[in-house]
Amino acid sequence: MAEDKVERKVTVILATDVVGYSSKIEQNETQTLQTLKACREIIEGLIGEHQGRVFNTAGDSVLAEFPSAVEAVLCASEFQRTIKERNDSVDTEAEQMEFRAGINMGDVVIEGDNLYGEGVNVAARLEALAQSGGICISKNVHDIVYNKMNLSFTDLGEQQVKDTVVHAVDVSLDGTGQRKLPGTKKAQSSTRMAYLVAGLAIVALLVGGGVWWWQTGVGVEQTEGHEKVARDNLPIILVKPFKNLGSEDTSVSNAITESLISSLSRYKGISVLSSSTSFHILEAKMPDSEIADKFRVKHAIQGSVQSFGKNTRLTVELNDLSKSKVVWSDKVDFLLDDIFKVQDEIGNTILGQLQITAVGGQEEAKWMSQFETFEQYLLFLNYETEWSKYTKEGYENTLEILEKLKSLNTNKNVIDYVEAWIIHEGLFLGLSKEKDEDIKKLEDLTNSVVQNRGNERDYSVRALVEFTYLSKDCSVAKSYIPKSIDNSNIRHNLITAGYIYHACGDYDKSIPYLHEALRSAPVDKGYVASSMLVADLYNLGKTEEIKEFFGDKINNENMMGMILWVYASIELENGNTEKAKELFQRGKNNGARAKWIFGMLRNKEAAAKLTKSLESLGSLD
Repeated sequence: MAEDKVERKVTVILATDVVGYSSKIEQNETQTLQTLKACREIIEGLIGEHQGRVFNTAGDSVLAEFPSAVEAVLCASEFQRTIKERNDSVDTEAEQMEFRAGINMGDVVIEGDNLYGEGVNVAARLEALAQSGGICISKNVHDIVYNKMNLSFTDLGEQQVKDTVVHAVDVSLDGTGQRKLPGTKKAQSSTRMAYLVAGLAIVALLVGGGVWWWQTGVGVEQTEGHEKVARDNLPIILVKPFKNLGSEDTSVSNAITESLISSLSRYKGISVLSSSTSFHILEAKMPDSEIADKFRVKHAIQGSVQSFGKNTRLTVELNDLSKSKVVWSDKVDFLLDDIFKVQDEIGNTILGQLQITAVGGQEEAKWMSQFETFEQYLLFLNYETEWSKYTKEGYENTLEILEKLKSLNTNKNVIDYVEAWIIHEGLFLGLSKEKDEDIKKLEDLTNSVVQNRGNERDYSVRALVEFTYLSKDCSVAKSYIPKSIDNSNIRHNLITAGYIYHACGDYDKSIPYLHEALRSAPVDKGYVASSMLVADLYNLGKTEEIKEFFGDKINNENMMGMILWVYASIELENGNTEKAKELFQRGKNNGARAKWIFGMLRNKEAAAKLTKSLESLGSLD
């Protein structure tokens, strides 16, 4: 039987979307939706007047087809002028809305009332190139319309947008100035993809006229034959949790948030706030001004995910918080299993918008290549979430996730890595039924991942297993640390490195790793890194640094009890007895006990000093 014939045609496509839509939704959802409705009525009316037809709407975008290139350009230009007049007439900025428009003529696939194919995709790419309040058209559209209407045009040359090279032309309207973009030759496409696949390490970051240079001379310490850089002067970026529009299920949007944070965290020229801090900011409903001030963040990335038909639409914005301005925004339509390609594409584009010069480093590409489908990756992220709870329930959930990963024929190295961490957690929580067998299995699993894959995650878990269960030799465990750190900024790896140096009594070497981990997660919900840092500083007699580090954070009602006890002793030394008593009691209420003092400090003299100090405040049991 003959296959169903694909129906095609050549037509003119108009694509529009709202500039800074995600930011507007976040600031005032009700007003934004009302304004969008009013503006959409304008454009849909104009499309009908110019013999066009709307064939798709999703979120803030409109896709329409026209039988005439002239009518499409006239419609878009009239729409932009009408919107400008409307913006000038309303009372508040919240009621204003700006659009970009792209127009292309090309081949499309007909599927019912909808249209797909290159003709539609190129129109969307041109829309992404357009200025705010402007129109960007393909050269084939320009060649038809340029002598048929009273408009002026600016040739932008060949431009690379995502994986497409298109010859773009600006339609010059009132309020949109002429511009000249650097031309992009087709041969450069493969170079761009090479950077994507290779991964990135940032050399320089230039943003908004200000310049951050790579600080090779700042906070550099030679440790065990490798370089440790404390990146105190690097720009800090926040990835806000993405929204799942039209659905209460946040698993996909959260996965995209986590994966983008993970990807950007690998670039050593920037510092990216951790997911725990990102979600804390969301829960606290912090305004941008407070975020910028409290976390020293200049740029924030945010966006949304929306499913429609066969596709998923990812909208991304890069915001300059200091100026309350959208620097760049884009949309990507993709099938869910193509999320890795999209993640790389978006990450690379963000770096490009920040004008980052990048050079090689392949660890990220190696890690992401372990997952064949988005379902596998989503399960892995769910495993990390459950594992980090360090509870019996979380442990049991990780076991279920492990079985699901196995059933999907996930890469063996991923399975071995996940299973190793789960076994470690079972031993740590006292849930292991066969301790000796589990330790032997840990040895086999970590040997396997180091030998067969050997990325930074593998060396990190091997270091922990070596120190905790196998030789318990500090020098052997520390030998794995350089390979677990040098090519990454993974927070957990930093904490593991800090823990090993801390437990081995190398407090001064532990501190830089813990500080680095806490740079990405100022909101340390588990207080694992914070407690070790406090212990290291106390062991070294650096009590003022403890006070400087915690500041108002000590008032967090869930603060770890042992940290409160250390802080109580500092207040007592400073003569603040009443404050010390308050902190001491809070510490007891939060679980602090005498038997934990040495376990936390790992220093007999410091533990004896702390015990003696606290005994004056009450019973330690």
